Amino acid sequence: MRIVFATSEANPYIKSGGLADVLGSLPKALVQKGHECIVVLPKYQDMKLADTLEYVTNYDIWVGWRKCYCGVFKAEYDGVTYYFIDNEQYFRRPGLYGYDDDNERFAFFDFAVLELLSHIDVKPDILHLHDWQTAMIATLYKERYAYYEYYQGIKVVFTIHNIAYQGKCDPALLSDHFGLDNYLYYNGNCRNDGCFNMMKAAIYYSDIITTVSPTYAKEILTDSFGEGLQNILQMRRHDLYGILNGIDYDTINPATDPEIVEHFDITNVDEKKVINKLALQKECGLPENKDVPLIGIVTRLTWQKGLDLIINRMEELMKRDVQVVILGAGDQKYEEPLKGIAAYHNQKLSLNLKYDFGLSCRIYAGCDMFLMPSLFEPCGLSQMMSLRYGTIPIVRETGGLKDSVEPYNEFNNTGDGFSFTNYNAHEMMDIIDYALKVYQDKEQWQGLVHRAMEAKLDWDKSADAYLKVFNSLLD
Repeated sequence: MRIVFATSEANPYIKSGGLADVLGSLPKALVQKGHECIVVLPKYQDMKLADTLEYVTNYDIWVGWRKCYCGVFKAEYDGVTYYFIDNEQYFRRPGLYGYDDDNERFAFFDFAVLELLSHIDVKPDILHLHDWQTAMIATLYKERYAYYEYYQGIKVVFTIHNIAYQGKCDPALLSDHFGLDNYLYYNGNCRNDGCFNMMKAAIYYSDIITTVSPTYAKEILTDSFGEGLQNILQMRRHDLYGILNGIDYDTINPATDPEIVEHFDITNVDEKKVINKLALQKECGLPENKDVPLIGIVTRLTWQKGLDLIINRMEELMKRDVQVVILGAGDQKYEEPLKGIAAYHNQKLSLNLKYDFGLSCRIYAGCDMFLMPSLFEPCGLSQMMSLRYGTIPIVRETGGLKDSVEPYNEFNNTGDGFSFTNYNAHEMMDIIDYALKVYQDKEQWQGLVHRAMEAKLDWDKSADAYLKVFNSLLD
């Protein structure tokens, strides 16, 4: 089948978060299973590999009352065809998001994706949309494009990567940006909580809705996690599927990772991982000691990621025989207290307030444990990466964290990580203490490390799950 993915970011060209990882890996996995995959994304100023792009064509499109230039570029990578939508007014600027005209920018992109299909004759069997930036493609297709002969028969799938970001805006933009009649707002198709809601529209108009883990699919049906969309999701619950994301085992691989000091695999992890640990301690200014448990945290410093719990118990954690490496940046309300703790405990805590891909790889490779106590986590990739590198995750049982980490059971010697249930600092500290206790038993710990590295969290099984959903629409 031919699958066209519409996304605001995708590896290896542009990335701000996990969405790019998914759109860099899932199409590749589907191509390996014999399907044609095309990814469409904006041509940003900060794109990587820009010199590999080939000009294809250009045309004008209407965005509401605006006549806009639309250029098209093309590239191929790992068997996947990528098309890039060019408009310097909208995309020749630093970064990806956070501008006052983001709604207009992605309204242009949504029209451009649909127009692209006919301009270069790439009619898909499945049009796969991702998050609010592409959500209105579903509405535009069903309300306008599906009536044209060329576009008929396309099936639309919408994936929710994070329901907290919905594309909420002024109802006037429905007609101003998308040229659609206001009755679509007043009849509720595009309205939620008194505003125009793009994700609500996609949930209403798409043939299938998926999200990025089975547990998250259940959570967003509830008042606690639905972010106001739980009612429409309940109405579409029979069309809602939770499919766990995977990671690309070709690139996320301790046996070949160019960013780490010493390569290793499951056959020599017991000897080689400690070399990475000592090198990481040296790089981060911590005392080099192979026996002290080293805990890594790689995260955005935001409320979603459990920073309240971490800060609440950091002083208590510093009383343990332990070292901690934190990498990430974010809200000042979290950065400032962490700076104070790190200054006082500089022999135990290394704080790195930045984004550094190389250092993140060395943290995954060199740490003994990886702490991820998220308030909510639709899927999460960091815990999967830590498992791949033989670093034992300590997570809260939510979303994809629950689906990808099997809790350790000392009685039957199973599991590949540690988890706690409630969003509670005491529970988190209790499970950390338990992990530190297990760490002292080297035989048990080595078993944990080996099971972690044996965990199969690549895209093979998840790609099959997507194909099953796609085929159900085509059949």
